[in-house]
Amino acid sequence: MAWLLRGMSSESADFSAFYERVYPELAGHGVWLRGGELNTLARQEYRKREFRILFARLSTYADTAASFTHSLLYQIAAGVPGVYPDLSYLPPKQDRALFAQFEGAEVPWLLGTQSKQGPMGFDVIGFSLSLVQELINLPTVLWKSAIPLSKRERLRRPEVPLIILGGASALYSSVAWGPDAWVDGVFVGEGDQDIRSLLGMMAAAKTERLSKEDLLKRLAAEIPGFILPDESESAPSAQSAKKARKSYSRDLNEASTLIRGLVPFDSEVVGSSPVQISEGCPCFCSFCAESWDRKPYRERKALQISQAARAMKAAMGLDGIELYSFNFNMHSEFYRILWDLVPVFRRIGLKSQRFDILAHEPGMAEFQHVLQKSNFTCGLEGISSRLRRYLHKNLEEEQVMTGLGAIFRSKAREVKIFLVATGLEEDADFAEFSDFVERVKSVRTAGSAGARLIFSITPLVRFPWTPLEFGDAYPADHYRKIVEKVSAIVRRNGFEFREAADLPEYQVTQILVRGSDSRIGSALFRAVQKTGFVYYRDVPESFAREFEVGLRESGVDPTHALRGFSFEESRGKPWTRIETGVKREFLFEQFQSGLRFVEKDYCLGRSWKKARCLHCGGCPTRFHARDILLSKQERDYSLDAFKARVRASREDEGEVRIRVRAGEAARGLSRRMLGTAVARSLMLAEPKLIEGYAGYRMSDWAGHSEEPVYVTGEDVLTLSWNRKFLPELDRSLASESILARVNEELANWGEVVGMAGPDEEAFRRVLRIEAPFSSQVDAYLKDHDYKHTLRKADGGSYHYEFTPQVRRKGKMYQLWVLRKTPASMVLSPGPKFLNEEFVLFMRKAFRLPREQDWVRVRCEAQRGA
Repeated sequence: MAWLLRGMSSESADFSAFYERVYPELAGHGVWLRGGELNTLARQEYRKREFRILFARLSTYADTAASFTHSLLYQIAAGVPGVYPDLSYLPPKQDRALFAQFEGAEVPWLLGTQSKQGPMGFDVIGFSLSLVQELINLPTVLWKSAIPLSKRERLRRPEVPLIILGGASALYSSVAWGPDAWVDGVFVGEGDQDIRSLLGMMAAAKTERLSKEDLLKRLAAEIPGFILPDESESAPSAQSAKKARKSYSRDLNEASTLIRGLVPFDSEVVGSSPVQISEGCPCFCSFCAESWDRKPYRERKALQISQAARAMKAAMGLDGIELYSFNFNMHSEFYRILWDLVPVFRRIGLKSQRFDILAHEPGMAEFQHVLQKSNFTCGLEGISSRLRRYLHKNLEEEQVMTGLGAIFRSKAREVKIFLVATGLEEDADFAEFSDFVERVKSVRTAGSAGARLIFSITPLVRFPWTPLEFGDAYPADHYRKIVEKVSAIVRRNGFEFREAADLPEYQVTQILVRGSDSRIGSALFRAVQKTGFVYYRDVPESFAREFEVGLRESGVDPTHALRGFSFEESRGKPWTRIETGVKREFLFEQFQSGLRFVEKDYCLGRSWKKARCLHCGGCPTRFHARDILLSKQERDYSLDAFKARVRASREDEGEVRIRVRAGEAARGLSRRMLGTAVARSLMLAEPKLIEGYAGYRMSDWAGHSEEPVYVTGEDVLTLSWNRKFLPELDRSLASESILARVNEELANWGEVVGMAGPDEEAFRRVLRIEAPFSSQVDAYLKDHDYKHTLRKADGGSYHYEFTPQVRRKGKMYQLWVLRKTPASMVLSPGPKFLNEEFVLFMRKAFRLPREQDWVRVRCEAQRGA
């Protein structure tokens, strides 16, 4: 059977008309489904590139669009010749009704944001599974997209695309595997070269007209980390099924770096992006899935990080950078990285770090404080030293106190302390935790700090391929009393307390991650069907109960589904078909050590401790092990020198006003997006400007507001720039060739005209307004008591001349209604007629069929007298 994946015509898969019809009613006026983000391919490329893949998320745009790994995946795919990648997101809750009925049919949830093509317009759907809980949504998303849940049926139908599952939680997706799997193939890992090979092989198979079955077999045979989720069912046992080594990059310095990342339509994250400084973790925390399935620990060299960060700044219009790492303060060149990035980035984000390292280098908190880091996290995990040993945390109470003392002295504003409820808590553990919290209070007082302290607890989920996969998990009710006791201790001492995960969500997640029985998948599907539940951020008690009912009806005792298993029993589990590199014997040894409350130190070299190799199997060569063991963090400059470097970079900033014409791509977005696009184009056109850019500040129309602006045309953007680069910026904007390159890069985002003159002000412009609706501007003017003289002009137009009292309000000077239906107007605004007033005018001055249709009104700012 030939692999003809688009039996429907391309027109039948195109849902552009749906988007154009409903976008005003969608969440955020449809920005999440709009497409056209910076660094995405032009829509025309869909026709030019023969192989099309849809990368689908099982969560919303708002929750996942800023994902580092998703953006890197898109960048890799876009760089493969002949491959067209597109993106799909879970529709927000409020938008599902609009998808349910359009011209008598349902619109598929799998809908490309860039091409507006439905699933039948693609050769492959690649689901990226970030959280295990997202598996709840997989059957619904397929069903809502007219794709069978049965692999057998999908393979029988040539028009249905292949369904491949990958992502950070793909290793824990066994509940979707089985004799008639929900997906056709599973890819586990993050090796960029393997991803390119996977895409290239699928594209070649389409050219060869290879059958789906033959392609899947080829992928399983040749691509590391790729398995067939139903293969173990045809083998005598899971032990005899083909094993696959998880895909990974041996040398991070040779792996792809995020450079041209997708810039999401989100004003909270635009202007900043993560740069990966390391991969994996050398620690052996028994609860941490990311640590165990991402070994070995690898670092990217500081020089390469600096070069990549500069390239990212230009390609994404950045003024901020975040160090992407499981523990940023482990990096052997951590201080060199900070030194190199300070002159280039106004903001440097630092998130997760090891507290034992901070304790041995308390001055590190001062360096972070210089970078204006004021929020810190502490992964305490176990509430007592006994339970931290069970979790192999390698963190003593004195280390925590030393680290907290350093943080409080640095005048932190907020400290979050993360706890894990293991289920093994006893009275002695609670007593020790009570003493600990009282000590924290004393340390904070001694540091003269008013930092806000938040304790957050989550029930322990025992993941496959961690030492705890062998242990018994506990039902949700078992954790309830533990959480209550911890909460009482924290609140008694005047601190805040939160539950990071609700107990119903814990229990559902725990059963799913170790789902080795196909009946569990059936029970999940049945619960989804009965409740219609779609997972966004929480699992309610009602769904957890229905899932438990489904388990019992399928013949699975929920209590049994939480039980652990022996080492021999573990060999038959479906996830063992993927080898992470770590020996399963080592996992079981660590599990047994934990039961004895004995821990082993991790293998990273530190200045105060000589490390040793525990032979876990995670390192593919002795050279990897050597680099980890001999790692040593050094600093070749003082705190005062660092302060001076930061001060020199920050204090020499000035603001520049740049005259622009906002284009169609900028319409309906925060002006920060346009500012980012302009800065990006300037830096790409003239690399000498990269170091000097320091961020977007405001625009004349929007002020400092982050609200969407629906005015195109003339505006003035205020950007921050290092003063020593201002002469270069002046030269660039005065150069016709450079300005041409800037505007070519901007494309439909707009046009840079040049530096704004000192008297260049928004209220000196006029607004040309065109609406597909009738005018009711008289009612608007009456409601706002805008007194005027109405004069009828030639051609049936009307001139509204406002009284001096109205003009003094600074909002409207004159208004011409050139045509009432469809409305055409020219408005001369005052200095106080900014974006908020403009939106109010659009909402009230026209007869709108639907409340949100005001966003269809087109408004262009033009130069006035």
